[in-house]
Amino acid sequence: MTESVFFNPGDAIASSHDYKAARRSAQIFKANKPTAGQIIIAKNAKNGEYAIYLADRIAPSNQGVRHDIKDRL
Repeated sequence: MTESVFFNPGDAIASSHDYKAARRSAQIFKANKPTAGQIIIAKNAKNGEYAIYLADRIAPSNQGVRHDIKDRL
């Protein structure tokens, strides 16, 4: 079962159409800012693009775009 959450696309740290590229970007960000908190790699339910967000940036459903969580770092 996929967990869905809502994010404001403007809060994305990075995005990519390729999951491996998104994961690599997330790992680089985590290595450069180890105190940044939990990072979520999520797939936009509308356009299929992967985006990287900080977990504390989850938005209320009426203010964000639905994303399916693919990985947490």
